[in-house]
Amino acid sequence: MGNPLEERHQVSTAAVVAYAFRRFGKGSTAQASPALVETPGEALSPSSLNQYLACSAKYYFRKILRLPDPRTGALSVGSAVHKAIGENLSQKVETRRDLPWEGVQAVYQTAWTDTAKETEFREDEDPDQLRLQGAELARKYLEEKCPSIDPAAVEIQVAGRIAGVRVHGWIDILDVDGRIVDLKTAAAAPSKISPDYRVQVATYVQLTPGASGEARVDTITKTKTPKIVSQAFSLTGADYAATAALYPAVQRGIRAGAFFPNRGSTLCSRRHCAFWRACQKEWGGEVHA
Repeated sequence: MGNPLEERHQVSTAAVVAYAFRRFGKGSTAQASPALVETPGEALSPSSLNQYLACSAKYYFRKILRLPDPRTGALSVGSAVHKAIGENLSQKVETRRDLPWEGVQAVYQTAWTDTAKETEFREDEDPDQLRLQGAELARKYLEEKCPSIDPAAVEIQVAGRIAGVRVHGWIDILDVDGRIVDLKTAAAAPSKISPDYRVQVATYVQLTPGASGEARVDTITKTKTPKIVSQAFSLTGADYAATAALYPAVQRGIRAGAFFPNRGSTLCSRRHCAFWRACQKEWGGEVHA
């Protein structure tokens, strides 16, 4: 006799469509897009790899069933800041000069307006305050960090194979020395380079001609007095070995239908996960507030 849990979550188009119909009704996004889930795990990105490792149930709901996952106000701030800084550095590849703040501010305002339309603001999120906060973060990065960045390419899409697995992703910035520079916004200053970020950068280096193996992550904190924390690091053989081990292992897990919630995670909460209702229905238990 087969494993009931494994059989329950075996991934196939028919199973996905049936699940979506049962749980979310005839008009669900998952049912409308069965072609998108015929070969789950066929191609992975660093973000999907890390998402599966953090909570395979969340990966299941987001990437396979494609249930609605509206962005929060905090994510919208990060997205608009990225857009504004990205536009500045993209033109800098040719001009070798940063734009004045007025030009970057106009890009930011347009990006915020566009992304806010798709945002589900929480009760404790004030859209106007978040908009102003994001503008302050973008200006701070423009004035304090952009002058020292000499970009060779910005917002690069990369793709290839790692340990036989098709892998793709997007790089924020590649500078003229082959260093990968990533821009993040966060509620608090980071204390170290996280393991999942090392996997992300090790992936990018292997897929990017000219990448040196050097990287830097710039984190703009959304604190009362914003600051920028820059963390530079060099990749090691262990980082590349991790990608060679993890991508095939995660792909096997996805193909085998190995999905289950990580209820012990600090991010497993109704505040941080849009799929908590579906998760409770499927696996029982209770997702805390």
